[in-house]
Amino acid sequence: MRVKYYNSKDEKGTCVIRSISKALNKDYTVVKKDLGINYNDDFIFESYLFKNGFIADDRLKDELLKNVNLKGVNIVLAHLNDWYHMMCVIDNVIYDKKSFNELKDMKIIRVYALNKRNEN
Repeated sequence: MRVKYYNSKDEKGTCVIRSISKALNKDYTVVKKDLGINYNDDFIFESYLFKNGFIADDRLKDELLKNVNLKGVNIVLAHLNDWYHMMCVIDNVIYDKKSFNELKDMKIIRVYALNKRNEN
């Protein structure tokens, strides 16, 4: 797994918006508007992901990010101690503004995979 720098909008605390905009190839401001001010709320972003063709996959729960191989379009919710982060992973490439060293030891909470039938 490797990281490709991606930071569509340099706003602090908006990893949910950045991840979803990358995964769906949608404009950052459109996704931010769609999600509303409570975009970090699990129910809000999960509902949006499910509406846009993602399915939840808990099989990798508690695995370290550096040890997984994700094909297709995925959004990964992970944590390292008290830091929670969401990132887009496409064909085993993480699109994020953090480096691999900052992300590699994060534990996966949930993977959201884009259902292939719903890909453009």
